[in-house]
Amino acid sequence: MKFQATPTLHSLRCFSLGMFLIFGSMLISCSEEQGNWTAVHQKSEYIYGVWHSPTAKKVQQTILEVEENIENASALLAQSLTTGNTLQTTVSPDQLIPDNGELSGWVHSRVPSTYEGKTLYRDRPTSPDLYYTYGFERQAEVEYETPQFGSKPLILLEIFDMGTPENAFGIYNFHTYPKMKFEWVGSKAMLSGNYLRFSKGRYFIEIEGYEIATGIREGMVALAKNIAAQIKDPPSEPQILALLPNSNKVNGSVKLFRSNWALRQIYTTLPVNVPQLTDTPLGISARYRDTKSKNWMDAQIVFIIRFTDTPAAESAYTLYRDSVMKETGSFEVGASGALLINEGSAP
Repeated sequence: MKFQATPTLHSLRCFSLGMFLIFGSMLISCSEEQGNWTAVHQKSEYIYGVWHSPTAKKVQQTILEVEENIENASALLAQSLTTGNTLQTTVSPDQLIPDNGELSGWVHSRVPSTYEGKTLYRDRPTSPDLYYTYGFERQAEVEYETPQFGSKPLILLEIFDMGTPENAFGIYNFHTYPKMKFEWVGSKAMLSGNYLRFSKGRYFIEIEGYEIATGIREGMVALAKNIAAQIKDPPSEPQILALLPNSNKVNGSVKLFRSNWALRQIYTTLPVNVPQLTDTPLGISARYRDTKSKNWMDAQIVFIIRFTDTPAAESAYTLYRDSVMKETGSFEVGASGALLINEGSAP
C-alpha cells in the first residue's frame, strides 16, 4: 500500500512564499523589459494612453499620472465645455486683410480672393485635406509687393476661419516641431523656412515669402502683427492640454487632432491598432523624452482623446480592444487597468 504524504503547514508556507517570489520577479522582469510598449485605457469620456514606451513599468507610471490629471481637472473641463469660449472676433477673413497703405511700402499686387466650404484650392494643385480635417469654414488671401523689391508678388497672405479656437490651434500646432524659431506678433508665431504661421481666436494665419531676404521677412512680421492686433481674442491654449503630464515633455511637440487621418499624418509610426475617432472627438498628444534617448523623435508619445460622452468612449474602447485581440491574439492588463501591448521592434 502506498501512502501519500500530507504536506505540513510549514511546507505550504514555503511553497506559497516561493511562488510569490517567482511571480513577483516575473512581473518585475516584464515591467523592465525593453520594447516598444503601447498602453490604452478608458475612463469616463476619455481614452488615453502611450505609444512607443521603452518599458511596461514606465508606461504604467504615465497612465496613472494622466488618470490623476483627469480626476483633478474634470470639474474645470466640464465647466469650460458648458460655458464655452466667448469669441471676441468673428468677422469673415477678408475683413482682416490690411488695406493698401496700412503697411509701410507694401501694397496688394492683386485683388483679394476667397474660398468657402468645399471649394478650397479647387483651382490649384494644393491639397485641402488638412484644412478640412481641422474644420475649415472659409479663407481669404492676397499677394503683396513693394517698389523696394521690384514691384512683383513677394508675399502671400492666407487667413483661414477654422470655426473654433481649438481647430485653429490644432492646424497651427500641426506645423510646429521642437527647437524651431518663434516670433511674438501679438500671439506666438512660428518661423520656418519661407513661412510665418500663427493662430489666434478662430483664425489660422499663414504667410509665405516667395524669396528669402531680410526686408521680406520684416514685411511678413509687420503683416502678422497688423492682423493679430485686429483679432481681439487673447492668446490661449485649449484647457484639455492641462491633462498632459508636464515632466520631460518635449517643447514644441504638442499636437491636437480630431480624426485618425490627421493623427497618422502627425505620427507615421503608430501601431496598426489605435482608437477610432468618431462623434467629433478632441485628441491631444505630446512627446516625452526618456533620459536614455537623445533624439526627440524616439521619445514616447502620450495621447488623450475626449469623446462627446462616456458611452461614446466606451464604444470606441471596446472596438479597439476587440481589434487588438483579432490582430495580436493577446494583451496584458497592467496594474492601472490599462491594456498593455509590446508592439515589437521600436520604430
